[in-house]
Amino acid sequence: MQINQAVEGDPFEAGESVEAVEFEIALGTSDLGETSFEDCVRQAAEMIGGELLFAMPADGSIEDAREIAAIRIGDANEGGGRVLFAVLNGEGDAVRVADREEVGDRFHGFARAFVGVLSRIRDEMPSFGRLVPEGTA
Repeated sequence: MQINQAVEGDPFEAGESVEAVEFEIALGTSDLGETSFEDCVRQAAEMIGGELLFAMPADGSIEDAREIAAIRIGDANEGGGRVLFAVLNGEGDAVRVADREEVGDRFHGFARAFVGVLSRIRDEMPSFGRLVPEGTA
């Protein structure tokens, strides 16, 4: 993996960073034979102080990809942070960290919109994610 200087400003712009390297190392601690891709990415994100945004099937626009996931690391409350993408290969036995160029406009735009919606929900509902269910179904 080529390491470039971290990009200031837009957390969605291309450029490898220390966070991307940390994320790749954290992804390597999970065994895909015992853990789902989504759980693997979630655990890796938590290890580096991030959060899973989404995991979904790839759409064929990324070479050798079965699934893709996005995480956000950094301070989301101040509009900062960085979004990183993980890709499960076509055989389902290896995960790689994808840069902005590999992910392309479709997933990049989806991640940008997802972060915007999540931020608005959290701003308007400070208790979001901490609600206790009432009753039983």
